[in-house]
Amino acid sequence: MALEPTSPPKWLSQPPSAFDIVTAYFPESKPKGALRLRPCLVLDVLRGKDSGMIGCRIAFGTKNLKFVQRQHLDLIVQNNADLNAMGLPMATRFDLDAKNIVTLPWTQEFFGCWFGYHHPRLCSLPENYVKSYFYIMALRQANDER
Repeated sequence: MALEPTSPPKWLSQPPSAFDIVTAYFPESKPKGALRLRPCLVLDVLRGKDSGMIGCRIAFGTKNLKFVQRQHLDLIVQNNADLNAMGLPMATRFDLDAKNIVTLPWTQEFFGCWFGYHHPRLCSLPENYVKSYFYIMALRQANDER
């Protein structure tokens, strides 16, 4: 008996927007075992002019806060109410270093759903965090110009 091909998940036709938090298999240069879904911040959503393919420019999230060293470089979410509202299980730092920002195609190979979720999109970043993001990026730019 031949297996019927499975249809692609519905979420593929519903790409995220800039400043959404999604779950992605963020590529690691030295992965420790199996790839795992991690929260990522979508910085931009791109669409191929000819192909129509969707790509997401993302910054990965990590539970390794490095708060003292990274508080003015990265976006850090650690308030319990905010974590709950965003669907993040623990305090998370979104690494905004240019070398760690990648563009991934909006496909099952790179995005997936956490257990109990039906879409990789967890939430939209609240406005106060979007403002913090722009403030951090302005600080980074000012430091680069020195």
